[in-house]
Formats: sequence, C-alpha cells, structure tokens
Amino acid sequence: MTEQLWDAARSLRTRVRSFFDAPLPATAPPLELFQAALDELERKVQPSGRGSRIFPYTRIVVHVAQAEGDPTAIEAVFAQLEPRLRERLAEVRCEMPAPLETSLSFSANAEGPVLRVECGIAAGHPSRAAAGVVIPELRLRVVKGQCESADYTFTEGVVSIGRGAEPSDAFGRVRRNDIAFGDVRDGITETVARAHARIEFDSALRAWFLFNEASTNPTFLLRGGRILRVTPRDRRGVRLASGDNVQLGRAIVNIILAA
Repeated sequence: MTEQLWDAARSLRTRVRSFFDAPLPATAPPLELFQAALDELERKVQPSGRGSRIFPYTRIVVHVAQAEGDPTAIEAVFAQLEPRLRERLAEVRCEMPAPLETSLSFSANAEGPVLRVECGIAAGHPSRAAAGVVIPELRLRVVKGQCESADYTFTEGVVSIGRGAEPSDAFGRVRRNDIAFGDVRDGITETVARAHARIEFDSALRAWFLFNEASTNPTFLLRGGRILRVTPRDRRGVRLASGDNVQLGRAIVNIILAA
C-alpha cells in the first residue's frame, strides 16, 4: 500500500470510528479505557516517506480520571500498554523507538475527559542529545471554545491547532491537530478553521512563535490590552510570551511558557 493510500485508509477508518463510537462513558471499564488509548496512540503514527511510517514519540503518559474507578485494576491492565502498542503498530508496518517510556496517571477527579493520552520525547533520549536542543515545556489552556481537554502540555517543537483531530483537504491530505476543537456550533468553536494555526519552537532564538495557517479565519495575539493581527502565511511568525492569549476566530487559548 502506498503512503497516499495508507493515509486515505487511516483517515477513513478514523472517521468511521469517530462516527460510530460513542464517547467513553464515565464508568468505562479498564479494558475499554485500554483499547481507547491504543486507538489514540495508533492515530499518532506519521508517514516518513517512501511508504514507511514512524511513531515519533518515546514517552507516553495515559491520564485516567474516574470518580468510581478502581486504580489497581486500571494499573494492571495498562501494565501491558507497551507490548500491546508494539503489536498494534507492527500490524501497520510502523517503526517504533526503543526503549519506550510509558506511565499511568490516575485521578478520582471526574472533571474533564475520562481518558487523555500525552506523548512526548523522553528527556534523556538520544534524539534530543544529538540535536543538542532541550525544548522548554509549553502549556496551553483553552479559555473559549470546546476541546477534549482544557489544559495541554507539550515538549515537542511543533504544535498544530485546528478544528477536528485529523481533518483532510480536497486532495485527501490529512493533518493531525494536537489541539483539536470540536465540531460543535456554539458561536465560538465553529469559527476555528480545520487547519488554523501552529506554534513552533525556534532553537536558534530559544523562543516559541505563532503562525497563522488559515486564509480566511483570523488569528490575533492579545497581549497587555493590545491586539496584534497575525498575518496569514507569514513565514516569520509572531514571537510568543508567557501570559499571551491567542484568538482563533472567536476561540481563545492562553499561553504559559516555562521560566
């Protein structure tokens, strides 16, 4: 199967799964949580050219929030996450890094999503040491608009923002949004474009920059009472500071940078 056909098949499978699968209930049993986590991780596979695919992360943290959950049972099931994930990705001929760090975070606080999967690069991984770059932590908080989570933490150099987890364009090209606003109409969320913006770390300047990728939906930077319009397709981007608010259409995301 060519890379393009694989992308199209994965996109179709994701849309079918999203259409037929109901959201995880608050009382989902451990095995259902486990399968949902595997599905989410499989969706993070990326084409790497010439028909090959990679799983670009070396650290996985699965967050489970259940008021009535049994942490002992959940931990026992998720102890099999790494071998089961390797089996799953082998089925789609995807290369995986070795070793892989996996951990589970359980909370009895029922606020927010029942399941959230966080991926990144382990601090001591050779891919970071070779590049000689340590990317500072980036935290984003959704202030206006509906997402699966209100708070996100990233240790990767590029963060894509838009509406839908994996929107595709007229040519079938699939984009993976790290912050995916929902397909709901509330006067705010629907104003976010499918491929709206990205935040990227510049290793030379040691700074995060905001780029507007939407041609019609506006992007603004709100800083200390000032409103700065982010020009679409401007390769220079706008440098971010901690405390900035990014307005995407009518949705707003708060920026928190590590000191």
